Amino acid sequence: MKKKHSIIYSDKEHTKLGIFSFILSMIVLVSLIASILISYALKGNAPNSFGAVGFLCTLFSGAGIILALMGRQEQEKFYLFANLGLGFNIFDLMFISAILYAGI
Repeated sequence: MKKKHSIIYSDKEHTKLGIFSFILSMIVLVSLIASILISYALKGNAPNSFGAVGFLCTLFSGAGIILALMGRQEQEKFYLFANLGLGFNIFDLMFISAILYAGI
C-alpha cells in the first residue's frame, strides 16, 4: 500500500506576542542562571545588584505570562511559542520562588 504524501499550505503564522514571551522567558532564565553561577563563584558575596536582577526577572516573567496568554487568544495562529513562553515563564517564576524560599 502506497502512502499518500500531501503538503498542506497554510497562511497561519506564529503569534508575535507568543514569540516575544518565549524570548523574554529565555532572557530571564539565562540571567537567573548567570546570577547563581556568579554568586557561587564569589562564594556568596554577591553585590546587592543581584537582588535587583531577581526582582526584574520576576517582573519580566509576569509580563511574559501575560503576553503568552494574550497570544493564545489570537485566532487562526500557531500557538507553539505562546505555549512554550507560558511554560517557561511559569518555570522561571517557580525557580525564583525556590531561590527566595531557600534564602529565607
